[in-house]
Amino acid sequence: MRAILYLTRKEIKNGVIDLLHHPAKLVLYLFLAVILGISLIDGSQKEVRAPGSYLDVGILHGVYFAILLFITVPSVLSGLKSGATFFRMSDVNFLFVSPISPKKILAYGLVKQMASTLLMMVFLLFYAGMAINLFGVTVWQVLALVGGIALTVFTVQMITLLVYSYSNGRPERAEWIRTVLYAETGMIVAFVMSNFWFHGANQQALYAALASPYLEFAPVVGWIKGLAFAVINADAARTALFAAINALTVAGSILLFANSNADYYEDVLQSTETTFELKQSVKNGKTSGVRVKETKLRKVTDTGIWHGWGASVFFFKHIREMKRRNRIPFLRTSSFVLVGINVLLALVLQKLGSSGGDGMPASMMMVIALSTSCYLQFFFNVAGDWTLELMKPYIYLVPEKPFAKLFWATLTTLLTPVVDGVLVFAVLGVMLRTGPAIAVICMFIYISMGCIYTAGNVLSQRMFGQLVNKGLLMFAYMIILLILLLPAAGLSLAVYLLVKDLPPVFLGIPVIISNILVSVGVFAACRNVLSSAEMNS
Repeated sequence: MRAILYLTRKEIKNGVIDLLHHPAKLVLYLFLAVILGISLIDGSQKEVRAPGSYLDVGILHGVYFAILLFITVPSVLSGLKSGATFFRMSDVNFLFVSPISPKKILAYGLVKQMASTLLMMVFLLFYAGMAINLFGVTVWQVLALVGGIALTVFTVQMITLLVYSYSNGRPERAEWIRTVLYAETGMIVAFVMSNFWFHGANQQALYAALASPYLEFAPVVGWIKGLAFAVINADAARTALFAAINALTVAGSILLFANSNADYYEDVLQSTETTFELKQSVKNGKTSGVRVKETKLRKVTDTGIWHGWGASVFFFKHIREMKRRNRIPFLRTSSFVLVGINVLLALVLQKLGSSGGDGMPASMMMVIALSTSCYLQFFFNVAGDWTLELMKPYIYLVPEKPFAKLFWATLTTLLTPVVDGVLVFAVLGVMLRTGPAIAVICMFIYISMGCIYTAGNVLSQRMFGQLVNKGLLMFAYMIILLILLLPAAGLSLAVYLLVKDLPPVFLGIPVIISNILVSVGVFAACRNVLSSAEMNS
């Protein structure tokens, strides 16, 4: 145990030293800490308003439940393929070869993962002020919600380990787990929609369906949601009940995994060794001796790239990889999930509009769907195929201009929103019977937002390296996106003020033009991000 404590002390010390050697990251952390403190202090000093001046708490129930589902389902599905890991190369070098009990090493990994999960959740506290203003909750209640999300991330990590050890090498078991997961998600959506539909299809019915206590008995996500809101409502009995259920879930997952015969540590060793060799070879200017190990059988029908020359090969390589994941490139599971979410949203908005007398205009429903889709796109496309190329030596060694390599490597990431946007807003345009101009403008706005997200990711990689999408630095990524979107907002506002009687749909044209120009400018400014591997280490 002394060795593990020594390693922990040294990791903390080296982390602090590394932070001091990178002033930009240190300034970023200090800036975010100040902003977080101001947000929490400002939220705690708000005057208490009348209860009717806040949004219905059912909205908070629904949004929180959706966030937990969004964390859980993709993580478990991903875990069926590759498992989960909370070990690094230093752990492999110092712990895996040491005479320390595997259970102690697992306990060390669990504690470290729990600490990193809490740190990753800190950026969610930046939503505290908004939650306090909209729903009238207190700072401590917001902390309970954030704690629930942190508990979800940690619990899902353990469940992912368990399902991987249970289904690894057994396709029938993986298919069974996938079916159960889809069935649970479908039942939750069906329960909410049926309660909304058959109890008046109005706002009160929607809020009651979202806040239904029956949802809190859904495995994992419901239990954690029930625990968080039991703490908020100071319900001691329900708090004890859901705390016990969640504790049993985590403890059972750990015990089952610890007693399983999975080859999890071998997979960790293989992946970390391969990544380490690739990085070292790039830094030394060598590619010989790099061994990419593959133990899992893959169904391969077509081989070779057969297209492109120079930098364009990366685009066709990504297309080939897409075809191995999906028969039709660019059509992912998230594409159909996005369509389904928008269709359900449109149905709910139609019912809410008809229940209030005058129906909601179709153009307004399209704007709401566009806003929702752009927000979801932030999570669906936060990282693309090009970020995986940064871990390999080839993109740095190709004798092409850095801008050309960056463009071709990110092209599939840029084209994915094109397919999603056309699919989503073509369906919504037909469903809501909007004019073709509105549907086309929404498509191009969605596509331009995809360009901005990719440009923001490139800029973040250039400024902060590969830590950009973790923990507090996720908030820095969001700040970068807001800055990149400022020209679009300014142009749209100027057109609105200067041009009288302009149809609202045409206010999206300045947004499209600005987003594309800003994205091109960011790509040009950050073209050297692929000039050397050290810039991304």
